[in-house]
Amino acid sequence: MIKFDQYYVAKFILQVLSLLCITTGSAQQDNVITYPQLGLSFEIPMGWSGQEIDNGYLMASDVTPGFILVTTHDLFDMVSIQKELSQKFEIGPNSILFPIGAFETINPTMVANTFTGTISGNKAKAFICGILNEYGLGLTIIGAANETLFSNGLREKALEVAQSAYFEQNTQENSKTVQGSEALDWVEKFSNCRLTYMESHSSYGTGGYGKKIKIDLCGQGYFNHSSYNSMSVSGGNYNGGYGGTKNGAGTWAMVEQGGKIVLQLTFYNGEVYEYAVTVDKDDKTFLNGKRYFRVYSGDYGPNCG
Repeated sequence: MIKFDQYYVAKFILQVLSLLCITTGSAQQDNVITYPQLGLSFEIPMGWSGQEIDNGYLMASDVTPGFILVTTHDLFDMVSIQKELSQKFEIGPNSILFPIGAFETINPTMVANTFTGTISGNKAKAFICGILNEYGLGLTIIGAANETLFSNGLREKALEVAQSAYFEQNTQENSKTVQGSEALDWVEKFSNCRLTYMESHSSYGTGGYGKKIKIDLCGQGYFNHSSYNSMSVSGGNYNGGYGGTKNGAGTWAMVEQGGKIVLQLTFYNGEVYEYAVTVDKDDKTFLNGKRYFRVYSGDYGPNCG
């Protein structure tokens, strides 16, 4: 564990980092973090360690007080990103940050600003970068610490992470294409795949993190479902099943309703979720109009063991 006590780090940072088992005792063999289903990657700075959490990727260092959080946003032009970094930024209960100046343009696809306010009720300061991704979800990089411990070193490391970001066209969604619109065709198309939805802070209009939903549609007819709370860095609850010998959280089906294809999730407790399913010309998936990433295999594929 990182020994933050030697820096008298405020309680809010300890609360965040106590959720992780991050060690820096040995050099990291691979400092590149890749999310192929999103078509993006970034690098962990030398001497830092990190771990994936529910709403992003969290990094910390033995040397520099504070933390760096990498998360996604769904802003698709620089004007929107600039606007976002010019207003208050909410990241949870008793956690709100205000810009202390005009945003700065780092490069044509990246802007940043410095914020002060509170995190978990403690005075804090943060450097936040917003990065545009022409292919899909962009990145938000947050370097934050107790107000008295925030340093140029933390700012530089957060900027280093931001400048390491790499984006490319996601090709994984094209791995299972079925012609036709009948329900059976859609069952084949979505069998043994994971659907992932990530709601960004911008959806709230005043900043703050949204939620992450994962739905595994297994070929045996059952599904797994997980949903994470927007109000906590590590919040969330995995609804994997309701006990006994039943697989997953319930059963799923594709049905036709009014000329539309609807995904029905029937939980074992009797609750039913319905989503109108559409796929655009680029084979991108939408449930009730919201973009879900569709992955069939690998580390980010479904749990259908």
